[in-house]
Amino acid sequence: MKVTEISAEEREKSVSYIQDEIKNVIVEFGDRDPGSEGENKALDYMAGQLGEMCDRVDRDTFKVAPHAFFGWTYFVAVFMTLAVPIFFLSPVMVFVCILFSLVPMIFQFVLYAPFLDPLFDQRDSGNVMGTYACSGELKRRIVINGHSDAVYEWHWHYVGGYKMFLSSIILVIIGVVYMFAIALAACILSGPFGVPDAPVLWAGVAGVAFIPFFLAFWRFADTRQVVPGANDNLTACYMAIAAVKALKDNGIRLENTEVVALITGSEEAGLRGATAFVKQHPDYAREENVETVFLTYETLRELEYLGIYDRDLNGTVKNDRAACDLYQKCAARHGMNLKFGSVFAGATDAAAFSKGGYRATSVAAMNPEVEKYYHTRLDNYDNLSPECLAKVFDITLEFIEEFDKHGFEISEKE
Repeated sequence: MKVTEISAEEREKSVSYIQDEIKNVIVEFGDRDPGSEGENKALDYMAGQLGEMCDRVDRDTFKVAPHAFFGWTYFVAVFMTLAVPIFFLSPVMVFVCILFSLVPMIFQFVLYAPFLDPLFDQRDSGNVMGTYACSGELKRRIVINGHSDAVYEWHWHYVGGYKMFLSSIILVIIGVVYMFAIALAACILSGPFGVPDAPVLWAGVAGVAFIPFFLAFWRFADTRQVVPGANDNLTACYMAIAAVKALKDNGIRLENTEVVALITGSEEAGLRGATAFVKQHPDYAREENVETVFLTYETLRELEYLGIYDRDLNGTVKNDRAACDLYQKCAARHGMNLKFGSVFAGATDAAAFSKGGYRATSVAAMNPEVEKYYHTRLDNYDNLSPECLAKVFDITLEFIEEFDKHGFEISEKE
């Protein structure tokens, strides 16, 4: 039997399996913030499930500082609040406050570098990799990836939806630019260490209006509230596991292609699990004569927004074009005309794989103007989309069969 010949009834069972297991993980293991007991129990549970269907299961561990990734928001809140009163004493020191606000943001969020990690407590997190081997000589490998952890709630998004969330960011940006401008004006007119004169002095008084917005940035991510993470990203975890399970249950063993379900931990802490995987398996995707593709899924919820990301990590990383093309062709066979896009704010695990030299693509199904469930407590097992899961599962099977037959050959010739 071919992969794409799996019956409609079996496919429906797979989609039900995905939904049932998402609920089970949320109910049984509770909060799954990076490096938490819940995350590690969920990883152990998934490893056990993969052990029943795979030929080999690997469980790696690594250290993570779960609160560090959003730590830059604390720096913005503290130093930009201090910048307002400091302006009246020494305008030049405002630039220092801005520097202490923006440098952590650039390294920690824009570049996803572990800049602040040494300042925060660390925990143990991990990755789980289940390998469903081929029957003959290994020539190709498909790695389907999702992350097991859940994010700290975006407080203002939950309180007021996307408009309030976006406004909270824009107002802080305006505040930073405003303080920079009046500090520059004061330095020119009154000297860097002089007391500002009117009208610049009154401009500083007006800057007090930004203090509430700077302070509110402290609550950007509420570390006291961990979201259930049903769509982001248990949908991806169980899309990977269900694909392997479908092969096992239907007695399908590819001759020259192994299929791997890779469940990464601590993605929400800055792609730490995928980054650790690249470091711990430097030659995994570079084996001679073994074509390997990484297919990373992220938030499979809104079918109308299903898309392929050929650029990742705030638009700074290119994912593999041939892998993106291949997924696009497979989706077209199931009536989906998918467009390429960029992760302009944030990243997926595919970025870490691509930076590590692996050939990867990222696929997500979510509104770029994020819905209220995204990164809030509303992302629960009662808010799944069976229609979206069913379509993505069909495309996943198509992708497995197409890569097994041709690898990157067709995409690279066109």
